[in-house]
Amino acid sequence: MASSPQPSGSKNSRPASAPRFIFESRAALDRILSKSDTYTGVFPSHISSIVGHLSHACDINRNVVIGMIMLRQDGTYAIRHAINVACVVELALRDLGRSAVERKPVVAAALTMNIGMYAIQEKLSSQSGPLSDEQRHLMQVHPIEGRDLLRKLGVTDPLWLDYVLQHHEIPDGSGYPQRLSGDDIHFEARLIGIADRYCAMLTRNAWRRGQLSDLALLTSLTGSQNSIDVKLGRLFTQTMGLYPPGAVVQLLNGEIGIVKRPGRGEQTPVVAALFNKQWQPLINIVERDSDDIDFSIISVIESQRVAGLVPMEDVWGGDAAGA
Repeated sequence: MASSPQPSGSKNSRPASAPRFIFESRAALDRILSKSDTYTGVFPSHISSIVGHLSHACDINRNVVIGMIMLRQDGTYAIRHAINVACVVELALRDLGRSAVERKPVVAAALTMNIGMYAIQEKLSSQSGPLSDEQRHLMQVHPIEGRDLLRKLGVTDPLWLDYVLQHHEIPDGSGYPQRLSGDDIHFEARLIGIADRYCAMLTRNAWRRGQLSDLALLTSLTGSQNSIDVKLGRLFTQTMGLYPPGAVVQLLNGEIGIVKRPGRGEQTPVVAALFNKQWQPLINIVERDSDDIDFSIISVIESQRVAGLVPMEDVWGGDAAGA
């Protein structure tokens, strides 16, 4: 029997940090999904362990967790994407006041939503051409395949299974695989669906440049008529924000920096200024309140232009150690 993964951040040898819990969770999820048949019967407990690790990361610093989504797009797409979506869902449900017990099956579903197409997901993320008929079919049925595979692996929680089955359903009935509509779709499944689209849009791949954070948010919350209800849209906007932590922005004074944390308003976060307008590093990282007109945000820049240039620990301190 495979042993339950333990994040290195939980050991006494070094202090816990949000990135360490997230990186260890990525590694653990990769092991579990790539050899899921060896985890039959114990699969739910291993996924639950990862749910707990991501919760610990959010306890340490939610801004660092979101910053990881924006700035650390390395590694296997299928795994990174599942972890990112799970983190967004965890934070949104916290903002809604849901308890840890209530959050658990939703986050578990986010981690396993694509288990039904795990074997082809990495190829799809790097494929520049159109989907084949077989790939298109697998896409359409993967929620059913995922639900059925989870049952075989020992998942008995009906909510977990329903959320996986419904995460591509849309309230106007245009989703799949069952073309459910309205209240027939769980609110939590719709939340997973929005987080799934949002995180995918932020990611650069063979056929798409990663969208800027503000456009990704707007695109995730729009679509076919009645596809997003007001409560869900407002919750997601509150959780991620137009300028989420980790977003790279340019200020009115020409400086370029990383959004560090929310500010007084949704459109006025606190920014860690890193470069002048010529992209020369500032001598010291300076906090700028974008609520001040002189430091107001005038544009969003692709986050990957900054990723790796400045350690996340320089922006968020020890909470971001190991990023």
